[in-house]
Amino acid sequence: MPLTKAVTALRQGRIIAYPTETVFGLGVDPFCGTALEALLRLKRRHSAKGVILLVRDVAQLAGLVQPPSAAAQRLMAHFWPGPLTLVLPALPGLSPLLTGGGDHLAVRVSSSPRVAALLRAWGGPLVSTSANPSGGEPARDAAGVRSLWPEEVAVVLPGRCAALQLPSTVVRVGEGGVTLLRPGAIPLATIQTL
Repeated sequence: MPLTKAVTALRQGRIIAYPTETVFGLGVDPFCGTALEALLRLKRRHSAKGVILLVRDVAQLAGLVQPPSAAAQRLMAHFWPGPLTLVLPALPGLSPLLTGGGDHLAVRVSSSPRVAALLRAWGGPLVSTSANPSGGEPARDAAGVRSLWPEEVAVVLPGRCAALQLPSTVVRVGEGGVTLLRPGAIPLATIQTL
């Protein structure tokens, strides 16, 4: 029942919140411009930062990013599903609100069974950004989300985050190798061993 409500809210262009293996996330339909704008306003996040898209699996990257390099494929095979976000060359035509106005897109496959169920029910990629005003401490449970935004988030899925205390590690994968953009749950030294 909560998943049905969440999917309905997403189809209506509204914001939802859900637990992940790292922090509580806020999500919207990545192809609904008004929903993306509302999410960025809610978080007080600058549009030049871009957002992360959660995908069910590697196959769901088609239509979002260019075919991943061999290095990116190795990282996906080793760390996905899991708390590693890869910033990959985006296909043309994506909203600049997704890419931060650049030519790359941040993508991740979550290891959370709840996120997997949500993505199956939704049927497509989902924007994922931490449930906090920009620069603030992320919510780790539904009550924390509701205390931040009592009315603005249409559906808050029940549950707590897993034991990880850090957000996903964000790396850009390019011809020059891997560049750390945000430290997180997976140390850069571990990523660089592949």
